[in-house]
Amino acid sequence: MRFPTVNHLKYAANTMWNTEFWLTLSVFGLGAALGGSMVWLEKRPKQELNPRLFPTTLVLLIGGALAVFAGIHLLNLIGLHTGRTP
Repeated sequence: MRFPTVNHLKYAANTMWNTEFWLTLSVFGLGAALGGSMVWLEKRPKQELNPRLFPTTLVLLIGGALAVFAGIHLLNLIGLHTGRTP
């Protein structure tokens, strides 16, 4: 069984003008920025022994999951198939 050849650069150039691509790219950037800022917030040295009132670990996991799923979706929009093919 052979898979059809796809020119990924030409396919990506066509899909980059799509609104779905830019929306997914912005969600990817938001998830990466959210995850990165939460990592920075967790790595700061504590000044007091009081616990933080903001759940940084949960927000870090949500931001990371957003970035991973948006990254997979971006790869699928470019033309790379990341799942099972029928």
